[in-house]
Amino acid sequence: MRIAESVLDLLEFHKSLFPFAENLRGEPGARALASLALCRSLEELEKRHDLLKSWMDCSDRYGDRQFPWNADVVCVSELFPSARKSGILLGDELLKIRVLLRLATDVRGALAGLKAEYPAFELPERRIRDFTAELEALSVIEDSGRLADNASPKLQEIRGELEALKRAGRKTASRLMEDPNILNMLQERSPAWRDGRFLLLVRQEYINRFPGLLVDRSSSGNSVYMEPRMLSSVNNRMVLQARDEHDEETRILMEITGKMIARERAITEAESVLGEIDLLYATHEVMKKRRWTLPELTRKTQISLVGARHPLLKEAAVPVDVRCGGGFTSLVITGPNTGGKTVVLKTTGLCAAMAWAGLPLPARDGSVVGNFDALYADIGDEQSIEQNLSTFSAHLKNIVAILKTADRRSLVLLDELGAGTDPHEGAALGIAILDTLKDNHVLTLATTHHNPIKQYALTTPSIETASMEFDIEKLAPTYRLLMGVPGQSNALLIARRWGMPEAVLERARSSLRERDVSAEDLMGELNERRVFLDREERRLEAERAEMARLKKFYEERVAEIDYQKDKIIEAADRRASDFVSRAEATSRDLIKSLEAAAKSAAQREFNDRRRDLQTIRKGVDSRHAKRVEKELVGRPESFVPKEGVTVQVAGSPIVGVIESVKNGKASLVAGAMRLEVPVDQLLQTQKKAKVAAPPVDTSSIIIKHESVPSSLMIRGMGVDEALPLAGTYLDRAYRAGYTSVVVIHGRGEGVLRREVHALCARLKYVADYRLGEVSEGGYGVTVVSFRR
Repeated sequence: MRIAESVLDLLEFHKSLFPFAENLRGEPGARALASLALCRSLEELEKRHDLLKSWMDCSDRYGDRQFPWNADVVCVSELFPSARKSGILLGDELLKIRVLLRLATDVRGALAGLKAEYPAFELPERRIRDFTAELEALSVIEDSGRLADNASPKLQEIRGELEALKRAGRKTASRLMEDPNILNMLQERSPAWRDGRFLLLVRQEYINRFPGLLVDRSSSGNSVYMEPRMLSSVNNRMVLQARDEHDEETRILMEITGKMIARERAITEAESVLGEIDLLYATHEVMKKRRWTLPELTRKTQISLVGARHPLLKEAAVPVDVRCGGGFTSLVITGPNTGGKTVVLKTTGLCAAMAWAGLPLPARDGSVVGNFDALYADIGDEQSIEQNLSTFSAHLKNIVAILKTADRRSLVLLDELGAGTDPHEGAALGIAILDTLKDNHVLTLATTHHNPIKQYALTTPSIETASMEFDIEKLAPTYRLLMGVPGQSNALLIARRWGMPEAVLERARSSLRERDVSAEDLMGELNERRVFLDREERRLEAERAEMARLKKFYEERVAEIDYQKDKIIEAADRRASDFVSRAEATSRDLIKSLEAAAKSAAQREFNDRRRDLQTIRKGVDSRHAKRVEKELVGRPESFVPKEGVTVQVAGSPIVGVIESVKNGKASLVAGAMRLEVPVDQLLQTQKKAKVAAPPVDTSSIIIKHESVPSSLMIRGMGVDEALPLAGTYLDRAYRAGYTSVVVIHGRGEGVLRREVHALCARLKYVADYRLGEVSEGGYGVTVVSFRR
């Protein structure tokens, strides 16, 4: 979207970005914010939104530390113009480049690791090039900005010789200071280091007697710096060696600088990406702290703001709801002076500009910004002394330019339409301007005081009216925007408040035309009714919110009670089923031990009791089926079980992760268990799947065979197929050293469960068997413990 810089200044766009500036972490981010440009197309804007949403989601999931940052990073692009001229960058300047390139490399690695999950990160990751060679070259710069000794073999050699000369100079100076004749002449008993030479500080009165050359005076003037003849040779050699050191350092710095200049474009681009990353961080912080929101984007030419506030007003801002587009292309806002009309106009323009810069808005969720090519505005007093233009002429100049360029993809903001000249002519001209913009389908928001323009807006299709609310009792504006209601000027009411004589006010009323008086009265009545309806609407909304809260509270309480009831019944059913299974197994063993004569009678008694037990079991299964059906009723239709999704099995506490889906059945991993469950029996859940394995004896781990799992799945098999598998498995598990294992037989009609329990009762090495606890899978599994 195109917006002239002068219009951005009118909207106070750059000033309004201070919340983002407060949350930036470094200079690159500040530069990115200062140079932030509006998107040129809706596609570009959508990409910016995708990048910001990806950043927000990644930050919320993994934390801000996922992206590295260095508070010492600064902009380095301004170093290159002077570097190209001089051919050299100093050590501290190269150190700044190294800090930036290291951070860019770390950020590139973070983006590369996340781009599979967040495709929007791929573009900024590609914009940061590989700087391995440059970082290697810069590694010879110490953190102080000084070249390291190993920057080159020659520099290392020179510095080694220089250190040896310094040691020799200190040693010679120490010998001199041990001489009593010399010691008496000294002001200080330690050598001084000035301009790369060792000197001694000598008292003023001994200048002619000291064996050496005068070099300088002290700051006090009471002593002088002198170079002993014994140190002249060492000092001269040190000066030459220091010059060689400087020459070698200059050569190395020029070589490194040349490498940086060769990658200037890539380094500048990396700096830009870091600035954008910092701006993303600041934007997310603003959204969290200030509750600003990203607007919805639409390809239609319209704008709708919900609870919008101008940032510069801070806490004094009154949220306004304003919209234009859809059923109408022009919105005419009326109301008294200082009532907030211009603020609404600026807030609308500012939000449109911020939206097209890819930034969140100081507004609530539900705000919509459409597809605009340009935004034009004529706001405030634009008198120009240089061009000798009056206020009215300045406005006309702007409006003429707008009429020439605005089209159906433009947003136009006009403040005080028709003001600054004769009211009748100004109103007529304002109507003509609105009519022209309406015929060209230009989205327009305008403010005015003129009654003819108000009446035109009321009676013309495609034009909507709005007004700034005015408190009649307090005679003060409330700064709320009332859509659909034209406003009164309230000039006479305000004049009365400030003490205007009643006789003057009466003459003013009598001078108004009858038509205008009727219109003003109508507008006043409409305003009063709108205020009343707004108050009633707010009261009803508060009552609805309270009723919704109470409804939710009681629904949660009822659900909690139902849940606790189901848990109690399920636990009782599980104990009953366990008891029935044990009774059947014990009865079978008892019948087998009886003599043939008594076996027939016992069998008949057993069958009678068995029918009673089956009736109990059917009741258990029926209640379980009802619980499953009840839970499945609330399952969303949009829920589609797929691989990797965490789900809960309906009617049970089993929570697991779907491993695969095939032929309407899902393979589910729940801790140590693997289940095969029909997909229509799975529920969406926020619970976490357990990964813990069944408890085992740690002393036996060393003899376990990897080929023997800790659980066996026989769910869905027939008895003839399942029992041999269960018998073989239990035998292998016992010999492998397990203390307990899990047999997964499912619930169903309980046939497999009873057969497994009967098998366990026959095996001598089985110490105990029981149905699983709620967390283990309930009575869909049997936990078998072995004798040791």
